[in-house]
Parts: sequence; structure tokens; C-alpha cells
Amino acid sequence: MIDPVRLSTRYVVDTNIIIYTLKGMREAVQALEQLEEDALEVYYSTIVEAELFSFHELTTEQKVRIRGILDLGEIVDVDSEVALKAAELRALSKKNYQRKLKLPDAIVVATAFLYSATLITRNVDDFKYLRDYGLRLWNPFEQYE
Repeated sequence: MIDPVRLSTRYVVDTNIIIYTLKGMREAVQALEQLEEDALEVYYSTIVEAELFSFHELTTEQKVRIRGILDLGEIVDVDSEVALKAAELRALSKKNYQRKLKLPDAIVVATAFLYSATLITRNVDDFKYLRDYGLRLWNPFEQYE
């Protein structure tokens, strides 16, 4: 299998990968470790940050762990450029694919597009149709499923 990390130098990490890392799931942990070891560019959307910290039962320790993971990369704000790209992707998804792309997902995908980055997610099926437009996807669980 071709190592997806060697195909790109920039990565946007989806919320689910961080959640699986916090749960200690080997595939997610190894993916983030590999990005860190290879000193690649890692980005997280502020929407990912919001999703992670919105769990109502987070302990102080869990909050520290989340912050530690997010500090390994750069947080990308949802500015006008990201918002407009997300809107474009949502419209395109509905018009050309009859798919409803949720706004948080559209923001994460827009971030990947704007940073010319590979999106790391376990939810590849939610986004694979966007490969037609150049979206690169990596599911670190793929080789295990």
C-alpha cells in the first residue's frame, strides 16, 4: 500500500480522528504521531476545536489532552474565504450530487481545499465524491477495515 503521508506535506485533521486518538485507537494515534515525526504541516479548523470542546462531560485532563493535540498544528479561523468556499461546496454537493453537506463538514473540507491539504478522516464516504474536484482524502483506518 502507498503511504498516504508521503503523498502530501499538508494535512487538515477532522474531528473524528482526534476523538479516536483520545480514545487510544491505534490507527488514529499512529496517524497523528507520523505527521508529528515527519514535521509535516498540520491544520485544524476552528470548527474542529468547537466540536471537541462542546462535549459537556469533558474533564480537565481531557481538555488538556485536546489542547495538546491541537497545539501540534495550526488552528485555521473561519474567515470569509473559508465561509465562501464552504458555501460553494455545499451548493455544489446539492446541485451535482444530491447530497447535503453539513456546514461543519463543509468548513473542514473548505479548509483542506484552501490549504491544498489532504483531509484525514474516517468518514471518507461522506466526502469521496469531492475527489472529482481535487480533494485528497486519507483514512488511517482503511488498511485495518
